Amino acid sequence: MCHRLFEAEEQDLFFDLQSLPRNAALRKLNDLIKRARLAKVHAYIISELKKEMPSVFGKDNKKKELIKRLGTIYEKIQREHQISPGDFPDIKRMQDQLSVHDFTKFNALKPRLLETVDHMLANDIARLMAMIPQEEALATRENNSTVKGAGDQSGKLSGGAFDGVMNDNTVFGFRRGEGIDAGSGEPEWIVAKDRHKYDQLFFSLDPVDGKITGSAAKAEMVKSKLPNSVLGKVWKLSDLDKDGMLDIDEFALSMHLINVKLDGHDLPADLPDHLVPPSKRGFQA
Repeated sequence: MCHRLFEAEEQDLFFDLQSLPRNAALRKLNDLIKRARLAKVHAYIISELKKEMPSVFGKDNKKKELIKRLGTIYEKIQREHQISPGDFPDIKRMQDQLSVHDFTKFNALKPRLLETVDHMLANDIARLMAMIPQEEALATRENNSTVKGAGDQSGKLSGGAFDGVMNDNTVFGFRRGEGIDAGSGEPEWIVAKDRHKYDQLFFSLDPVDGKITGSAAKAEMVKSKLPNSVLGKVWKLSDLDKDGMLDIDEFALSMHLINVKLDGHDLPADLPDHLVPPSKRGFQA
């Protein structure tokens, strides 16, 4: 189990590293958006604090009061300017930082600067976002023509350690020969190894004309205690002719998929070729 977890973590790490070239521009843009929103919120907070300060007497006491009810000031700004609470700085950290500043020296709000920020977020950022796919396509073409071996056709990093971890298509590759991949490349249908158990179950469910109804199959499948969402996926993968019933091969396949899931493996979106029953190969529903 520990070895399997280590391999899974290794795969996740290398996938993240492969995504760096593709995601770098998007991450920078998202960081810019976050910083712009935070700067805008800070401007509103500072302006509100300055506005609340007395011009002559009681400045220290008023400052302490404003810091204490900073949460209320946040709520007021949220209502008046329709700003999401997630755009505000951490209140405890903000209170600590405000304690060392003189509120009377804060600058007044400059609406034209905020309008510039709003225009940037609404127009300039949107235009830059639209340019990212074009940049990725250009980078991919450049990679394919000038740095073959340093990147694959999707612009991801490859070669070296990546080939040893991400592109190992041998029997020693990540999760090869286990879970849903078990039986891949073998001449015999992997489900047939436990066929005797599955066939006995099938005949106990009173098949008619070589098939059991959906309700009969469900009664047996729910005994696995898997969630209905998982069993629904098992059904879609197993009912190859889409007639709402299971024949003996389809039922055996459904039992195999349930056991794959019970062993802790994921189910595929589409049934791999090696799991299609021999009697169904070449069949189109």
